Amino acid sequence: MIVFEIIAWLCCFYLVFPFLSGFFAVLGRKESLEEKPFYADFACIITVYKEKDIAWPLVRALLKQEHPNFRIYLVADGIEEAFEAKVLDERLSIFQPRSFLNSKVASIAMALEKMATRHTHVVIFDPDNLVPPHFLRVIDRYHANGFQAVQGKRIAKNTEGTYAALDALGEYYYDFAVRNVPYLLGSSSTIAGSGMSLEIDLYRKNIAGEMQVLQEKGVVVAEDKSLQLQLVGQGVRIAYAGAAVLFDEKITAAAQIGRQRGRWLNSFFGQLPASLRLLAKGLTQLDWNRIYFALMVAMPPMVMLIGISGMVALIALFVNVGYFFLMVGCLFVFGLGFLTLLTFNHTPSEVLRAIPKIPLFVWGQLSGMLHIRKANKDFMATSHQEISEIEPLWAKRKVEFRHLENWWK
Repeated sequence: MIVFEIIAWLCCFYLVFPFLSGFFAVLGRKESLEEKPFYADFACIITVYKEKDIAWPLVRALLKQEHPNFRIYLVADGIEEAFEAKVLDERLSIFQPRSFLNSKVASIAMALEKMATRHTHVVIFDPDNLVPPHFLRVIDRYHANGFQAVQGKRIAKNTEGTYAALDALGEYYYDFAVRNVPYLLGSSSTIAGSGMSLEIDLYRKNIAGEMQVLQEKGVVVAEDKSLQLQLVGQGVRIAYAGAAVLFDEKITAAAQIGRQRGRWLNSFFGQLPASLRLLAKGLTQLDWNRIYFALMVAMPPMVMLIGISGMVALIALFVNVGYFFLMVGCLFVFGLGFLTLLTFNHTPSEVLRAIPKIPLFVWGQLSGMLHIRKANKDFMATSHQEISEIEPLWAKRKVEFRHLENWWK
């Protein structure tokens, strides 16, 4: 009975946690950054794996940045033939390893090692990303105000189709719930794996550690999750740059869900002990950044949380009916919070219309359970299908972010 009660109260806590956090974040004090001269010199790293053409739209978008100090480093891994440059610019360097690296971490390490320029900060991009011209300029403003690590606003690039819309739905929710909300509450944004910028010395130290893990285990599954725990553990507060918009490709087929979610579930369980250690450290030092961040990243994935909560509610009918009503009430609060946070993040109507189809995504996530162990041995890279340029995409989607336009002027 004691175990049942502990599980029930943990579920209740995490079911109401996003709604209460979002409520207090919206009511709280808004951020205010000073206007300062350009501060950072950015190394923009793009890691390509097997796909020759996917990154060129991003390269062209980066070359149009309004920030004056940056250079692009493109690492083309897993490609047998010579990697042909479709963009010629002195600000672009291309590295093609002769022996395949088969690792994003190893690709990043190669770029860091071969850099000719002494940069101050590193920005990581996936090859399918796209950014409008203001991206680096907005990120720079946070660094100029003292933040060592900054996460941009990663949003769905493609929303057409059932699975793309469902994947986009999750991106809009998590962009607000685990990036914007904790930052507004004085804690740290989570890192999304792309669109984040860090002081280069901090990042070199982290990648050196990840390379040791790669040599020992042969694969690094969630370098971004490890990085964020290390940063917060060191006392770094990760800022969230809500006006630094970055578009990320969403999945388009059911077959991609299990593979992607398997990698994510593996990273959750793999990083859970470190999250609990961070929580203990925060409690002993009464450090709000560490406490809130650890509680947030220890929250079970949505499908797992709702599934366990539903099972607890059913068991409660035979054990203690009071817990049944408690669980149902908390599940209602979670649903209300889910819709509320999507609204706060200005989620487009075509994405919201995918909500009734969420069960389709749930089945795919359940299949991801079967891929958890595979993620310990397999790089499990996601293939990409959407190749588009930033100009038509930004012209179409800019209206969604009109509430942020003061940051771009």
